[in-house]
Amino acid sequence: MIYFLFGPDTYSSRKKLGGIITAFQKKAGDGVTSGLVRVDVGDDPDAVFSVGRTASLFSKKELVVLERVSVLGAPGTAHIEGQLARWADDSALTVVFWEGEVAIKKHPLLIKIQKAALQSQDFSPLSPALLGRWLDREAAERGLTLNAEEKRILFQAFGSDLWALSGEIEKMRNGWSPREVSKIATQVWDFTDVFLEHRRRSFLPLARLIEDGLEPVQILAALGGALRTMALIGKGIESGKLKTLTARLHPFVVKKNMERARRMSPCTLKERFADVVDADVALKTGQLPPPLPLVKLALKE
Repeated sequence: MIYFLFGPDTYSSRKKLGGIITAFQKKAGDGVTSGLVRVDVGDDPDAVFSVGRTASLFSKKELVVLERVSVLGAPGTAHIEGQLARWADDSALTVVFWEGEVAIKKHPLLIKIQKAALQSQDFSPLSPALLGRWLDREAAERGLTLNAEEKRILFQAFGSDLWALSGEIEKMRNGWSPREVSKIATQVWDFTDVFLEHRRRSFLPLARLIEDGLEPVQILAALGGALRTMALIGKGIESGKLKTLTARLHPFVVKKNMERARRMSPCTLKERFADVVDADVALKTGQLPPPLPLVKLALKE
């Protein structure tokens, strides 16, 4: 059997994929001999050549998840095309293809996968009405009920980014109010933006974060994430493989950082990242009491 999950709403498609994996594992726990293989083809393109061999040889149930097959070269593409019919008819094998935002109609392999799939699901961005219902469900799963004002604050701060909204709902479950979530998120973005562009000017945004009680380790994690994002986008621009390398990033994040990535040299990026690592080590090993490692980081020439 073949399933195909794709589309720009990667939060929902990942959740669907997680449900498929969980259901398979529960069934395996009931005595069904099974195996789970999960491969990001972008990292390990040769893995596609071994798909289904375990199931064929030992007649046991197998679930194979193949992510981002759209990046495969000619040999891997030809192999998958040649195996689709067999995989679709193999009752002992389930293959789930996962793709992020990709133009299916412009990709011959993905068109063939879609035709061969028992179930193909397009995860398009949610409409405003569906987004509101999604937020209600996510909150309910965490034992929360959001009123209209709380939802307005979250949408204003995070838009339709389901990954961000989910993370902020989790914070609310831990006692944060929507206004606190919105305020801190905005301040973190302001700090990382200024740090990337004009390091010494980032001291005042940093001071506000510290004053509001954000843990230094959280601030450093935000900085590290921002720098890794910049490095990935910069590498994508330089290599001409931006869409492939940023497949797991939200489109808004890529768009927001494109110009900055073009302006920032790899040398500067590497230097900033090394400084963040040094600050993190100093903080976690007690070389300096918090928040001094962050202060030194912001004020460094």
